[in-house]
Amino acid sequence: MSKLILGSICLMIASGIWGGMYVVSKYLLEYVSPFVLLWLRFLIAFIVLGACFKLRKKEKVQRNDWLFMVWLGFIGYLVSNGSGFIGTHLSTAHMGSLITAASPTFTLVLAYLLLKEKLTIKKIIAIAMATCGVVITVGMETTEGNRQMLGNLFLVLDALAWALYCVYVKKITGKYSTLAISTYATGAALLVTTPVMLMDLNIEDLYSLKEISIWLGILYLGVVATAIAFFLWNKGMEWLEAGIGSIFYFFVPVIGGIFSWIYLGEVISSSFLVGGLLIFIGTLIVFLKKPQILTKSKLVMKQKTGGVVEK
Repeated sequence: MSKLILGSICLMIASGIWGGMYVVSKYLLEYVSPFVLLWLRFLIAFIVLGACFKLRKKEKVQRNDWLFMVWLGFIGYLVSNGSGFIGTHLSTAHMGSLITAASPTFTLVLAYLLLKEKLTIKKIIAIAMATCGVVITVGMETTEGNRQMLGNLFLVLDALAWALYCVYVKKITGKYSTLAISTYATGAALLVTTPVMLMDLNIEDLYSLKEISIWLGILYLGVVATAIAFFLWNKGMEWLEAGIGSIFYFFVPVIGGIFSWIYLGEVISSSFLVGGLLIFIGTLIVFLKKPQILTKSKLVMKQKTGGVVEK
């Protein structure tokens, strides 16, 4: 099985897991403060990833890359997930999954600026359509007034931070294993989240943590939605271009919207459907362009053999 197919499967599974994560988060945030929940999520994930890392052959991260790992943990874990938790708490689960799915369009721009991935006409059209979808969704669905609008803005920040993470993680995937990157980035996220968690901690959190149902949700977030999902996502991004790989994040609102409708009874409004359709069309335009789904290694091989590659 080719790396293209394996990478696509990894990204699809990770996106499906994160779609369900928004529903679980919406429930847990009714009982646990956002950054306390985020810290517990990172703690459990770090324990799981650290144990797996220790069982494998030893791999050391060079000291001059430590700050880079901290940056990955800060922007991709703390800022992205923290904004996502706050946004989901203030808004709705299906809105959280939809707005953050706009990150592939942000990734296309950042991949062009930082990784020099070619920005074609089709990519520009895709960005424009998906951006319109986000504007319609954020600007029109305000059933809870300013509170939900503020939540939507946090979700946009989540999408931007995640796009940055997708681009920067691509810079280091060829140097270290996926497990090493996931472990160190999660550890860094745990470290930088601790001060914020201590400020967010209150007595109600301690009472809520006595419930088994709360811990089951936290275990899902820590083991499945962080340790497993981030590993799969980083692995998929290793095998695909940053701009193309990020397209699979569209599966998040599909799963998140269905689960929030089934389990939370959230109403799917017309603006959600219109915005989602525009984002879907925008991402589909890029995804269906076959030459762009070439892995980096295949591009290099074609260039060496004199083949013409149209991106």
